[in-house]
Amino acid sequence: MSITMFHENISKNHPTYQPEKGRYWLYLSAGCPFAQRIWITRALKNLTNVIGVSVVHWKLDEQKGWKLLDDRGTDLGDNAYTIDGGILCSKDDTSSPLGDIDVSSSRLFRDGTFDPHYGVTQIKELYDMTNKAYKGEYMWPILWDLKTKTIVNNDWDQIPEILNTAFNDFDETKDTIDIIPDQLSSEIKDYNSWLFTHINDAVYNVGLAEKQTVYEGNLVNFFEDMDKIERRLKGVHDELVKDYGASNEDKILKKFFLFGNQITESDIRLFVTMIRFDSIYAVHFKLNYRLVRDDYYYIHLWMRNLYWNYPAFRNTTNFNHIKLLYTHAMRNLNPNGIVPLGPEYDILKL
Repeated sequence: MSITMFHENISKNHPTYQPEKGRYWLYLSAGCPFAQRIWITRALKNLTNVIGVSVVHWKLDEQKGWKLLDDRGTDLGDNAYTIDGGILCSKDDTSSPLGDIDVSSSRLFRDGTFDPHYGVTQIKELYDMTNKAYKGEYMWPILWDLKTKTIVNNDWDQIPEILNTAFNDFDETKDTIDIIPDQLSSEIKDYNSWLFTHINDAVYNVGLAEKQTVYEGNLVNFFEDMDKIERRLKGVHDELVKDYGASNEDKILKKFFLFGNQITESDIRLFVTMIRFDSIYAVHFKLNYRLVRDDYYYIHLWMRNLYWNYPAFRNTTNFNHIKLLYTHAMRNLNPNGIVPLGPEYDILKL
């Protein structure tokens, strides 16, 4: 059975799932690039106080699957936690060097968060609540309906589109960006399909290759496609320089995107792979033939522009969870579970 079997939409005309504030909840990973696309879209659409989020632990429990933290026995009074943008957060400083991490730990608000609704500690429990006969994989992302206690959708391709359109009549979402505008939708969807095959999924084709020749062939193909993106962004930048002049970098960066001089879903899909590239893919997937920061000027500029100038991208990027997820979910590539500390700066200043 496919990982994704829940494909319902949310709309005013849907017989069950209509848009309502506070009705829906997301269960996501902070390390997964496909889940981050949903986080970013939620933030761009200003839905942080409309749809809440629980964060799964970064480590897959081999017996129980993906887990949420257990809040029982923990003081969760008003002085212990807050809900920041719909995400449960500790009021204490949660910054922690990787050296403090115990792979068996379950530190609330650092390794993950809890489920404030039912107290479930396994993603599997949400699937069982929806359909006890379900026999597929128990995976995030989950877009959950608190009213019917069912999974609305668990498809990481579909959930961003739902968030982009379903709540557009809310006061919170007025004047927010449409990440798939009608006039660009065909181009965006074609490009998204290309990105998945040649970039988003291609890093796994390189990193999980089991033969040297396969690895090298996939590596060459990957960087040829990176070159294509670099040329595309250079073309966009060159046109903006013509319009505004090379010295008007602020104006250029406000329109420096893949399509239509605005943020689209294609920017989101490319960003989640590029932001992981130097910090984890280059090492863990042996993609260090080139680095974004050293070898792709325009991709690097575009990525830093999104990260530093748009909080939706920066606030949904957790480099600790990213490194921990990959180094512990694929132990065949890293038997000892060593987490790389480098690069010295996961993202350089703009």
